[in-house]
Amino acid sequence: MERMGREVCANNAMKYIGDNNEGEAEKWARSRLGLKQAPDVFKALSAVNFNNEFTCVVLLTNFTKRNIDLNIAGDKGWATPKLTLDLFNGVFSTIFNKLGAVRATALISEDNVLSQRFVKHLGFTDEGRMRKAYEDDKDMLIFGLLKEEYMSHDWCRS
Repeated sequence: MERMGREVCANNAMKYIGDNNEGEAEKWARSRLGLKQAPDVFKALSAVNFNNEFTCVVLLTNFTKRNIDLNIAGDKGWATPKLTLDLFNGVFSTIFNKLGAVRATALISEDNVLSQRFVKHLGFTDEGRMRKAYEDDKDMLIFGLLKEEYMSHDWCRS
């Protein structure tokens, strides 16, 4: 299977392009995530449709020696099983193998139940809550995935 910027979907409907066109991918994700400005340091990993328009961007931010935060922005219907497998194997290979982090963190609003379910499906563990973390006083839920958890997951391709 080809990865990182190469076509991986047999039907050409969507493909994982890795960090190709990273600046535009970051802007696309930021507009959907409601972020006012670009993060100082980021990595954007993407999937595009047959028109080469972004369908999903995973924005990696808050890099430390041990942890990287991920923010997922996607259009409705992007998460086909094959694309999800290709995209997130690319994302976690980047986080754990290329960048050397030992954990990935997803921070999700308490009312975003769909995203909570999605990261749990990827293997993340609910680790806690930051009370009144958002400007509207909503709580932020903390989900984490360790390298060894990813490596032992049955869909891991690293």
